[in-house]
Amino acid sequence: MKKTRHAFFAVASGVLVKEAKIMTRYVGSLLMVVFMPFALGGLYIGVGLALAGPGALGNFQGNTGVSNPVLYFTLGGVLMVSSMIMIENTSSIIREEQLMGTFELHYLTPNSTVALWMLHALASSLLSVLIFALDVSIVALSGFRGVSAADWLLAFLVVLVGLLPLAGLGLVVAALTVRFKEVYAVSQTINAFVAMLSGFYYPLEVFPRVVRVAAALLPTSHASEILRELFGGTGQEVPIHFRIAAMFLLAVLYLYAGRTVYNRWEEGARRNGELSKY
Repeated sequence: MKKTRHAFFAVASGVLVKEAKIMTRYVGSLLMVVFMPFALGGLYIGVGLALAGPGALGNFQGNTGVSNPVLYFTLGGVLMVSSMIMIENTSSIIREEQLMGTFELHYLTPNSTVALWMLHALASSLLSVLIFALDVSIVALSGFRGVSAADWLLAFLVVLVGLLPLAGLGLVVAALTVRFKEVYAVSQTINAFVAMLSGFYYPLEVFPRVVRVAAALLPTSHASEILRELFGGTGQEVPIHFRIAAMFLLAVLYLYAGRTVYNRWEEGARRNGELSKY
């Protein structure tokens, strides 16, 4: 048992170190990910000021309950960019391994392939937590209500739990991609629905009830609401502990569904030779 645990941590550390080296190799891309939430937020604020004039900020607070639009858009922007990275990275990891000629090498090891792909997703989640901490800390310079250390820790957990389940969707796309050989069209379609229903840049209350029910099936929608309540002081109809419980339940369901679909594809691919068809 101890040997097995040590082997798992060795594999996990290897994957995380590899991903960290790849991410830090492309500093320009990393900086773009960090500052993209500010660019998108600035765009929306500029459009609002151009259309509504001096009353734009008052309208914003009346419609969202948040007085600081920079904070509001930064929280949503970090989650949106991170969700896109999570889905795209998990969806494309298998295709990238195939194109590099290293995909079959994973089957020469005793490691679970699902566990390997999930560790790649974990690396993306940890990156998202770091980006969240950096971006929100920058916004803190503009001033917003005090946030306790416990709230910061809860926010980190919310970001992690809110994004990691999307790896389950990524595994489903990855399994389909090996057969159909096209990953980005599928992943971008999923990203569009996630962005639309998560309320990253607008309150979901503006939508009909049926849309809000569909949005509740996404962990990112709960993450958005929780972060706004923690940092923006917005009152929510659903208590935080209910949303956190829903996020954990959705995390289990998403990851289980992704694992099940991937395992079924892998078993079929072993029988008919699809593992080696590029």
